[in-house]
Amino acid sequence: MKQLFFIFMTIFSVQIYGQNDNNFFTALKNNNIDILETYLEDNIDFCLFEDQQILGKKIAMKKLNIFLNNHKILSVDVIHKGTSKDKTSQYKVAKLTTSKETFRVFVFAAGEIGAKSVKEIRIDKF
Repeated sequence: MKQLFFIFMTIFSVQIYGQNDNNFFTALKNNNIDILETYLEDNIDFCLFEDQQILGKKIAMKKLNIFLNNHKILSVDVIHKGTSKDKTSQYKVAKLTTSKETFRVFVFAAGEIGAKSVKEIRIDKF
């Protein structure tokens, strides 16, 4: 019975882990700033092209919202991911395709991507 419980919990945690990632990138694709904001720490390292700053999440979300409003997003696809050896941090790299250009989005989080875990967002031309 303990083994069955362990297997269930492992499957359940993998599904939740994937859902958090999917929810984050779906919110990015849909320009849902309210949902995106729930993932951010209070202060994050925000970089849009060459402009890198440590910002409060409200200001970072304003800048991200301006960027997203200026680019009609067609798709967001995670193309690479990694986790630190001690599992205390992870990153995801996504390809953000718009009607005009393609961008690389880098997201760094403490632990898995979840509520108040995102420490850094970087957007560069692909």
